[in-house]
Amino acid sequence: MQDDKDKRQGDAPEGDPAKTVLAPKPIVPTHLSHDASVGAHHHDGPSRSRKQSRGDRPHSRKGGIPRGAKVALVCAGVVGGVYLGGVVAWSRVLMPNTTVNGEDASLKTAQSVAEEKASTVSNYSLAVSGEGLSLTVGASDIDYASGTDTIAQAIQSASNAWLWPVKVARGNNITVSLSPSYDKDKLAALVKAAVDKVNASATAPTNATIAYDSSSKTYAITAEQQGTALDESAVEKAVEAAIDSGQTTLELGSDSLQQPTVTKDDENLKTAASTANSYLAATQTLTVNGSTAATVDADTISKWVSVGDDLSVSLDTNAITTWATGDLSKQYDTVGTSRTYTTPYGKQVTVSGGTYGWVLDGSSLAQTLAANIQAGKAASVEIPWKTSAATYNPGGADWGSRYIDCDLSEQHVRMYDESGNLIWESDCVSGNTSKGHGTPEGVYTIDSYMGTNQTLIGEDENGDGEPDYKSQVSYWMPFVGNMVAFHDASWRSSFGGTIYQTDGSHGCVNLPSDAAKTLYSLVKVGDVVVVHS
Repeated sequence: MQDDKDKRQGDAPEGDPAKTVLAPKPIVPTHLSHDASVGAHHHDGPSRSRKQSRGDRPHSRKGGIPRGAKVALVCAGVVGGVYLGGVVAWSRVLMPNTTVNGEDASLKTAQSVAEEKASTVSNYSLAVSGEGLSLTVGASDIDYASGTDTIAQAIQSASNAWLWPVKVARGNNITVSLSPSYDKDKLAALVKAAVDKVNASATAPTNATIAYDSSSKTYAITAEQQGTALDESAVEKAVEAAIDSGQTTLELGSDSLQQPTVTKDDENLKTAASTANSYLAATQTLTVNGSTAATVDADTISKWVSVGDDLSVSLDTNAITTWATGDLSKQYDTVGTSRTYTTPYGKQVTVSGGTYGWVLDGSSLAQTLAANIQAGKAASVEIPWKTSAATYNPGGADWGSRYIDCDLSEQHVRMYDESGNLIWESDCVSGNTSKGHGTPEGVYTIDSYMGTNQTLIGEDENGDGEPDYKSQVSYWMPFVGNMVAFHDASWRSSFGGTIYQTDGSHGCVNLPSDAAKTLYSLVKVGDVVVVHS
């Protein structure tokens, strides 16, 4: 065994022992004897060589952290400890150079600062002024209160102890809301009362609108006006914001006033003006028998244009109808109007009243005008009439040459033909003026009730239950309905003169029988009758 050991050692190459240690481990053949195997299992040489190789390695003897690194690690540990200590410390109290809502809070706890802030709540008040309003809101007026814990949490969160080195150096200015709670209904009531007091004598704003300018004959935009009335909602919001932020004074500005809802730059307003002006451009020329009678211009049309609160523009057709049947009819109708003319026998007469003449069809005309104006269409329109006369001659005779002239002052009746020739005349007896039965003056026509052999039945003016008279006439030529007529009066022996003043008829024009018969043969329904003095 020893020889084998020496032999194995002797087989090792000469040189550096370290190289011997690095030699590969011998391979024991599988065919060795039992003794050789045992010897190989308990060999000491190689084991000592491995131990020696581990112990002789230079790096194992020189290993470890360099001195400079050790110093750096120690410093880092010290700094980290100081930093973490600061984090812990300033998590409990506020760090130096800290202010809360502008007041120094250094080295105080967040809770103590919160309690200080909350303690001022009971004495809180807000003075509101401006735009005519003066209001003081006290804490007790609105049940004002503040949560200490909530404030403390906000302060602590804003402090941010993890950044203490920076905040200590630069300053830590914390702003927190006192998070007040209060009765908003009570506050709203206070604001409403104050605003109502101001608005009682304030002027409301006016919206921009369009208005007719007679000088330019157009609709122009009128700018909005601010006014002095307060907007209750705006004031309430401003006051709430002031209370929420802890303000003690609040000066209201113009934004607290009621604001116009439509300004001069509103596109809808511009559209409305354009639409209205298209109506004004539709001038209507009214004609009678082709001759101009009237002009419907911008001044007139502007009275019919309506601008709604929603800036919709419409044409008031009812107003057009009212104008056509009213003012226009008064200007151009001749029925019942005063007419001045000279009779064929040279007498100048002024007569008014009656049923004959021109009567404008206002409703029909209004429809035509409205359609043209809404379409922006200028047009010439022939005036439609309900009734017409022989000629259009406002203020003068419009009945032509053929007519019956009844002169009450002369108690004489004349009839002229189409050429103006006198074809019949007679004295008469008209209505009894002393009893208020005078024959009505005016311009009339013979109506369709004319006939022969009529019975005239009077009224019961004496109250005896019977008609005052019953008279039989042969020729009945009515001109005021079926009540007043030319007729024969066989019961009279004389006509003309002043008989009518005391012994006249009940309104009819009495004629001698022969004269009535002749007149009846000449007249026809529609012939004009002019009764005058």
